[in-house]
Amino acid sequence: MSYGFMAGCSLSSSSPKQVAQIIDYLKGYYPDLAVIQGCCGKPTRMIGQEQLFQERFAHLTDQVHQAEIDELIVACQGCIKTMTIQNQFPTSSLWVKMAELGLPEEAIGKAKDSDVIFSIQDSCPTKEMTEIHQAVRYLLEQLGYQVARNRLSGKNTLCCGMGGMCGVSNPPLAKEFAEKRVQDFKTDHIVTYCASCTSAMILGGGQAWHLLDLIFGDVIYKEDSSPTHPLANPVRAWKNRYQSKKIVTKV
Repeated sequence: MSYGFMAGCSLSSSSPKQVAQIIDYLKGYYPDLAVIQGCCGKPTRMIGQEQLFQERFAHLTDQVHQAEIDELIVACQGCIKTMTIQNQFPTSSLWVKMAELGLPEEAIGKAKDSDVIFSIQDSCPTKEMTEIHQAVRYLLEQLGYQVARNRLSGKNTLCCGMGGMCGVSNPPLAKEFAEKRVQDFKTDHIVTYCASCTSAMILGGGQAWHLLDLIFGDVIYKEDSSPTHPLANPVRAWKNRYQSKKIVTKV
């Protein structure tokens, strides 16, 4: 098998460092890992530009085939949903793959003394993909974090407010829904596995972190506050995406 990895636009715009960390992690198992910096085209479909979407997705498909990738490991839930619908090449979720391969040794049990109880914001594009939900919860358990049960999670999750390009087309509505979503949770601390969801939960007044923050970053405690998210600043986000591209180019 020849494996590839694609972070997706949101993660690339949020944290070049985490993109590099995931690449290093995966290359430990797949030394010949191919890496693609690209867009699945989903935003164009969301605004009704179906022809443009098909053109962009065809370009991505060509990249996958040219790199001779047998299976593309994907970090973005919107991407993997789009790729599953298009069904042009095999894909797998980064979170499912990490659950199968195992966390870095130094990450296992590192948060066993944390006093935080996390609520999970499950991403709506993959609300029917229960294997992703299970993998995320397994990874949090392996890290040592406590997780609260919430009625509106898993298959019953709700959008963070950024879905359907609402964050761009109607920011006040997106913020209103993000605030409502934060209020749905039983705990003050929220973990997501989608960069856009993380940004939305912080926008809605929550204390939120991405799963990669927990895996590769410091242990989170109750007194910790989440920093301003890069996606809240378009200039910073584009700079991050450029840095991610430089990392991928070196690979």
